[in-house]
Amino acid sequence: MTTAPVPAALARQLAELAELADRGAILDVVAAYATALDTRTWAALDGLFTDDAVCTYGGSIGDLTGQNAIIKSLRSVLEPLDATQHQITNSVVRVHGDTAEHTAYVHAQHVRHGVPGGELYTIGARYDDQLRRTPDGWRFTRRELTRIWTDGNRGVLHP
Repeated sequence: MTTAPVPAALARQLAELAELADRGAILDVVAAYATALDTRTWAALDGLFTDDAVCTYGGSIGDLTGQNAIIKSLRSVLEPLDATQHQITNSVVRVHGDTAEHTAYVHAQHVRHGVPGGELYTIGARYDDQLRRTPDGWRFTRRELTRIWTDGNRGVLHP
C-alpha cells in the first residue's frame, strides 16, 4: 500500500496550523506565568522553565539560573505582598522549529498595605523570552525583564 503525496496547498495549511498551535501553546506558558505569580500558586511555575533557564530581572533580584532558583526568588519577593497584577500585552511570537522567541509589554502592579510612603509600586516593562519545545511542551529557557518606567513607592517591594 502506498500513500498518496500531500498536495502542496494542503502541506502549507498543515504547517500553518502547526505554527498556530505552537504560538497558542507559547502564549499559554506566558499567561500561566503571570497567573501563577498573581494567585501565588508557586507549584504552577514548575514546568514553565527548563532546568537550565536563565532569568534576568535586574534590580535587587538580578540574574537567576535554574528553575528552582527562579521560583524561590520570585516567591521570596512576591509572597509578602498583599496583591499583584501582571498584565501582559502586545505579544509577538516567532517560532523557529523547536525554539521560539516571545516579546511583550508587562504592566505589573504591586500592593503592600501599610507601607510608609505609599502602598503601590507599578512597573512598566518589556519581556524578551526564549523558549524551547520539550517532550512536556514549550518552556522558557531565557526570560529578560527590561524596565521602561516605574511609578509609586519602591519600598512596597523592599520595605
